[in-house]
Amino acid sequence: MLGLKLVDACIEVNTPNPAKFLESIRSEFTRRYLPTVTSNECSRVSAVIYWLSGGEFKVLSANYSEKGPDTYVVQGGFPEAYVNESPAFFLVQVFARSLAKEGYVMLTDSISIEARGKTVLLLGFPHTGKSTMASIAISLGYTVYSTENTVVKPEERRIRVVAGTRVLVYDPRVRELYGVTLESATRTKHGYEVIDLDEVAPPPSSQPVDEIYVIYTSFNSYGASLVPIKGRKVEKTLWYFATSLLKGMDYYYPQPLDMPLTGPVANTIHQFIKTIRENYVDRFYEAFGSPLEVLKAITSQRLPSKPLA
Repeated sequence: MLGLKLVDACIEVNTPNPAKFLESIRSEFTRRYLPTVTSNECSRVSAVIYWLSGGEFKVLSANYSEKGPDTYVVQGGFPEAYVNESPAFFLVQVFARSLAKEGYVMLTDSISIEARGKTVLLLGFPHTGKSTMASIAISLGYTVYSTENTVVKPEERRIRVVAGTRVLVYDPRVRELYGVTLESATRTKHGYEVIDLDEVAPPPSSQPVDEIYVIYTSFNSYGASLVPIKGRKVEKTLWYFATSLLKGMDYYYPQPLDMPLTGPVANTIHQFIKTIRENYVDRFYEAFGSPLEVLKAITSQRLPSKPLA
């Protein structure tokens, strides 16, 4: 068995070729979506994967446990860009559930940035400007903690960023539009630029989140508008970003798993929502406009006078 650890979640993979498997999950492609995992012997196992070779990728069985490890049997090759991408998203989903069993939430479509003495969590549906804002932030000298899927720990009075993806894929048009100076080493086949943040700087330590924004930006937008999120919209918005990976909203072939939200997984999601609802009342916004102007507005906004505990 090969042990893989992400924060406090450890899964075991039974495969006839562990060296090739490790190579595939350490590839730049897989790390666009899966936060960096380490090869470790598991003292406590959250999930076990039996990986059979041959044929197109498919999940043959999935058995979920609230008290013991989940068990999966899959068949097919390992993650590979443009050839066999589904296994990467399957592993993200397995780790999302394993993390939730250990008290952590992996947020879909999320980045986190430290700028001007505060850490902000940016949530956004696909193509709403997250990667563009991350590329601008790096060019401005800010620290980008995560680029796609962010792992947070809900505590009693705040949430904390503890891990996240470290490979950034961004549109090269940001150079002309926003003066981004990043130099990428590779490009995707669709022309997007790719940079490994771990090659620029070591992964930063965990940080408490000061503010949260749901962003709606585009290349054709101007200015910036920050609008507080209130009422039932708080829970509805958080529920989507906290459960999408678990419920299979991030599609992969032939179809994602629809994982149960019960036991410790449900407790973690509820604690995440409760913490934000009770402690981020004046720190949770929707942001509309130009990516550059929205980033400027976010970083210049003064923190509420009442600090997080």
